[in-house]
Amino acid sequence: MNCDRPQLHTPKPSIPQEAINTLGYIQPHGMLLVVEKNTLKIIQISQNVESFLGISDSDLLNQPLTELFDETAIASFQQALESQTLPTVIPLKITSHKTDKPQNFNALIQDNEGGIMIEIEPSHTENRSSFIEFYQQIKTAELRIRQATDLQDLYPIIAEEIQRLTGLDRVMLYHFNEQKNGSVLAEVKRRNLKSFLGLSFPALDIPEAARQLFCKIGIRTIADIHAEPAAIVPQNNPLTQKPLDLSHGILRGVSTCHLQYLKNMGVAASVSIPLMKDNQLWGLIACHHYTPKSLTYEVRAACELLGRSISAELATKNNSEDYDYQIQLNSIQAQLTECMSTEDHWSQGLIQDRPNLLDLVSATGAVIWNNGDCISIGETPPQDAIAQLVSWLNQDHCSESIVHTNSLREIDTAYAEYKAIASGMLAVSLSEQKAKYILWFRPEAIQTVTWAGDPKQSVQADEQGNISLSPRQSFELWKESVRFTSLPWKASEIAAAKGLKTTIHRLTLRRADKLSQLNKALQESERREREKAIQLETTLAELQAIHTRLVQTHTQLIQSEKMSSLGQLVAGVAHEINNPVNFIYGNLVHTEEYVNDILEVLERYGHHYPQPHEDIADLIEEVELDFLIEDLPKMIGSMKVGASRIREIVHSLRTFSRLDESEVKGVNIHEGIDSTLLILNNRVKARSDRPAISIIKDYGDLPPIECYPGPLNQVFMNLLVNALDAIEDNNRDRTPAELNSSPGQITIHSETYCDEATAEKWAKITVTDTGGGIPPEAQNRLFDPFYTTKPIGKGTGMGLAISHQIITEKHCGSLDYTSIPGHGTTFTIKIPVQAMRSPSKKSVVCSV
Repeated sequence: MNCDRPQLHTPKPSIPQEAINTLGYIQPHGMLLVVEKNTLKIIQISQNVESFLGISDSDLLNQPLTELFDETAIASFQQALESQTLPTVIPLKITSHKTDKPQNFNALIQDNEGGIMIEIEPSHTENRSSFIEFYQQIKTAELRIRQATDLQDLYPIIAEEIQRLTGLDRVMLYHFNEQKNGSVLAEVKRRNLKSFLGLSFPALDIPEAARQLFCKIGIRTIADIHAEPAAIVPQNNPLTQKPLDLSHGILRGVSTCHLQYLKNMGVAASVSIPLMKDNQLWGLIACHHYTPKSLTYEVRAACELLGRSISAELATKNNSEDYDYQIQLNSIQAQLTECMSTEDHWSQGLIQDRPNLLDLVSATGAVIWNNGDCISIGETPPQDAIAQLVSWLNQDHCSESIVHTNSLREIDTAYAEYKAIASGMLAVSLSEQKAKYILWFRPEAIQTVTWAGDPKQSVQADEQGNISLSPRQSFELWKESVRFTSLPWKASEIAAAKGLKTTIHRLTLRRADKLSQLNKALQESERREREKAIQLETTLAELQAIHTRLVQTHTQLIQSEKMSSLGQLVAGVAHEINNPVNFIYGNLVHTEEYVNDILEVLERYGHHYPQPHEDIADLIEEVELDFLIEDLPKMIGSMKVGASRIREIVHSLRTFSRLDESEVKGVNIHEGIDSTLLILNNRVKARSDRPAISIIKDYGDLPPIECYPGPLNQVFMNLLVNALDAIEDNNRDRTPAELNSSPGQITIHSETYCDEATAEKWAKITVTDTGGGIPPEAQNRLFDPFYTTKPIGKGTGMGLAISHQIITEKHCGSLDYTSIPGHGTTFTIKIPVQAMRSPSKKSVVCSV
């Protein structure tokens, strides 16, 4: 129940309601017929028919409709009657030939208590261009209304567009408050008219019967208040024996009281367009004209259409403006729910910290009442006054869950004493059997209301005390100061209070009556969560395994491609060099023999002819024959040494690539290390900015190691390249003197040892450098694919990841390291001397 008392102190006596829908007459700018549905016989008619058609109403009564209209018009009527849209009003354009000159009319047809009511108005034919202009005007108006940013922007647009469409002297947007008093929110008028903008009008200016009619119809027009109305004959409908119901009639007559009201305002014609929100009358677009004016059907239809569009837009804009506040209240309610859930008793969660109970409905005081126990927060009346309020709630509103008022003084004048802290109250009942309530309070908010005339003039009493409506004589400004009222409670605040009650009930049930059920649900929930956790853990492990396999596969693909490319390159270079080197080396043997033969010939020639001819003697002296004879064998020997060196380099390249050795085989891994060092020799030898890097080979006595030679050589290459990079990076910060006194050094150590647990022999190879060491933050990720500490363009982050995979997966060994920043790094390779083979004897099978 809503216990709000009138916020504005206007009289609310019991006033008889006038039956304004059955006055028995119509406005005379049109005529009315009621015909039987089947026979189209006229059974009721307005007495002004003769002024339009020249035929008296008595002559037409009980005659068929064909007496008035030709076959074309009758066919249109019958087609409308067969339509499924009745009782919706159907407009028709018809022509009557009962006068000297054919007359065009607009007819509105609607079902009316078994008969068909036809309202007929003269038609004003418009050309096509004016219709297009009219349509564009409606479209523009609707667009402006939709584009309004908020309500304050929308209100004047509504008044402007309706005034532009109708051409009336004054157009007002009129809104009703909770007490049904109206106020003017926007106005467009002639300059010489007095403004009503901002004025209030009492609820009795629009009787309840008129409000109910506004909820049914789309528009109400009064064309001329001074025109003599046209009576309907007979007064009672022969089909119902009751006065004709003109609720939906556009020509419906005007009550005497309302006519006088308009006369007192100086208004000659009016148009009212109802605005609806949530199926309630939100307000009116009230239009006044100070000379008689009748709107055409097209203009009325446009106004009605715009009225519906405006109603929808008002609801949208209003909801939009309340949305942020609603979101805020929802957030506060959620926080209060959380606070109540964590406390031993829900009430403690409502009064501690912020937000608290006051913030939920924007109150200044609140009370939690539980069978006489009172917990308060903020400013509240004394406990005895609250006890009286609770007693009143229990007696008068015991079946209602929400009670609110913005004037406690209207309940009992004694509460006027507490107006500064409790002029308004919102109460929520928490129990149907016991006195358990939450009550919120608001202080007085004094308001000054400017009325258009004294609202008390809207009613009058005769000598016998009978009360009746009376049209006010004056509309001069009249101000009233409203006391003992608070700001009204918003719908969102009332909804928040209801939501709090629901939450409290839910928490109470959870902690008391249904504790066992909730415990069971909790246990079931825990079981499901455990299952989900196990399932999640399994899924996570599977995903991690998939991720590991993907990384490994990616690494293998990169390694395979890299080794293939490198092996093919090295093997190709070795092959191309090998053929000419072998050719040169083979020919040097023959060249040496030929030279020795020639030298022997020269020696014998000199022995037999010690005195050569003078020309030959000169040539011998010129070419220094003795020196040539002595140096030529040395030169050929030097060429043989160079060719042998090239053959050794080619052999090293073939040893490193081992492109044709894809299976496990026993090899001397020292040869692989030496071939790698030979390839890297250019990086080891001295340069202008540093001395040579010392390579110390501390080789042990290793037997042939069963391994994949090519991939293992790639590991040696990666470790030695990293060692050289580390030394060069460290050398950048050293002086020439430091470099000469302590040049960079790489130590390669190899040995075998026996695993005591398995009695298997293992080979151990260490590569130690004197670089700067590995940063601590990088050590845990050293074997991660694509992780590198080298600058962009110098490293890919794949070398150590590939090396680790080759040693651990292909050779069932281990690759570890120790590093001290600033003192270098040692990488240790351990692989079994004899590989573990699969039954096919062609591949290694690791047990881990």
